[in-house]
Amino acid sequence: MILRPRSLSRVQWRSCRRLMTLAIETSCDDTSVAIVEKGVQQGQAVARLHFHKKVTSDNSAFQGIHPLVSLQAHQENLADLVKEAIDHLPRNARGYANEQDPASSVPVSTRRLPDLISVTRGPGMRSNLCTGLDTAKGLAVAWQKPLIGVHHMQAHALTPRLVSALEAGSCPSDYTPPGEPAEDDIVSCSPNYPFLSVLASGGHTLLIHSASLADHQVLGSTNDIAIGEYLDKVARVILPREILGTTKSTMYGSLLEDFAFGETWQEDARVQAQLAQGKSTPLQSSTLSTPERTPPSDGDHASAETYYEMNRHRYRWYKVATNHEDAMQRSATKWGWGFDQPLSRSSGGKKINSLEMSFSGLMTAAERVVRYGIDPVTKKLNKTERAASDISLEERKDLAREAMRAAFEHVASRVVLGLLSLRDISTAQPAVVMAGGVAANSFLRQILASTLCFHGYPDVHLYFPPPKFCTDNAAMIAWTGLEMFEAGHTDPLSIRAIRKWPLDRLLDPPIDG
Repeated sequence: MILRPRSLSRVQWRSCRRLMTLAIETSCDDTSVAIVEKGVQQGQAVARLHFHKKVTSDNSAFQGIHPLVSLQAHQENLADLVKEAIDHLPRNARGYANEQDPASSVPVSTRRLPDLISVTRGPGMRSNLCTGLDTAKGLAVAWQKPLIGVHHMQAHALTPRLVSALEAGSCPSDYTPPGEPAEDDIVSCSPNYPFLSVLASGGHTLLIHSASLADHQVLGSTNDIAIGEYLDKVARVILPREILGTTKSTMYGSLLEDFAFGETWQEDARVQAQLAQGKSTPLQSSTLSTPERTPPSDGDHASAETYYEMNRHRYRWYKVATNHEDAMQRSATKWGWGFDQPLSRSSGGKKINSLEMSFSGLMTAAERVVRYGIDPVTKKLNKTERAASDISLEERKDLAREAMRAAFEHVASRVVLGLLSLRDISTAQPAVVMAGGVAANSFLRQILASTLCFHGYPDVHLYFPPPKFCTDNAAMIAWTGLEMFEAGHTDPLSIRAIRKWPLDRLLDPPIDG
């Protein structure tokens, strides 16, 4: 069973210390604004989400993110989102904007102003970042509030702490003036430090040791392409033209998962009904369709063993390979091709046991299989290209499944090595956080849980934020800004956007990043 914090009653929430921020996120193609309020109740961090909205630029014509289109979307939507957010600021209990002078005879706005402004400072596209940063500076000046420039990847790592606080702080919308906490209040929020983070997105693939709020050490990363970029690129060659030609989404990795697994969850009942009536059924891979499979849950945290047991019915066919030879046998398909984990062969040398990750070779292998196919006699790539119509729907689904499996096993193996490298660090409850857009993939989550159990880490707690908080969003920026502000960090109005900002230089950002 997954235990969640109890929601606070109205009376309990009224006794909380409160701190509120308006946050802006414009690092890439998502324009997002949020208002988050953080409090403390009986030593537990609690939070409320007053407003959270996102507009994603339409890049479908380019099959990828176009910088100018994304920038134009920020310029067109950000002001409207901020205006809408202001309308959702909570009301003052006494009907005055200045809570420090409730006796003022001049009634003004009945909305409480945020205590600080949080904004993504980097890393990201510089022009896009500047749009949000300049808007945040304007609000900070107009309202005379502190400004916090947030590191985008730090915010992803702290997302499970936001989710924990939101679950603990769910309560009615009315407010009374905040109470002051005792000086010896100890604030707890899950997961506790230290923990490992896997930040997997279209631009990053990082394995991070998070020792404290501002101390994040990168243990491993990729020197070629990020896993999100890999999934997007293989999806564009694997997915049928009917899907690519009609979708308006550029989240091709998500489309790839839906294509490989999602349709079977929805179609199983219909297929069984057609069989009973003697009707023909759509072509689909028999290895993927099981009537017991159910759609993935929203967001979870539990031990690896608990998560594995709760979700293994979705992927009954999947087993963790016992060694490299077993992995090669399991990866072989009836089509003659198979995908192995990157950096897993003996020719990889020291990289086999390093924390380095690589996805470009796997991407090339998948693209070649789609383009040429395998000769059934020689078991080698054909010398002539095959037409798209020659690739059956069944093979495409197996391609989608296997392309994800090899990449996800690669990531999971690095998490195991990361835990081994930190085995001397004592912690009562070791934890691994999955964050970033790719973290929403339920197949990745199950492979990670299965791998940890197989390698002797069944008690490691896994934190999977809900999908809406996996992708870029302003709520995570708001939470990180609140935590950094409470720790004593603020930024001057002169700060600039940082295109490249190493996470291990969180408090010492490069001047020309």
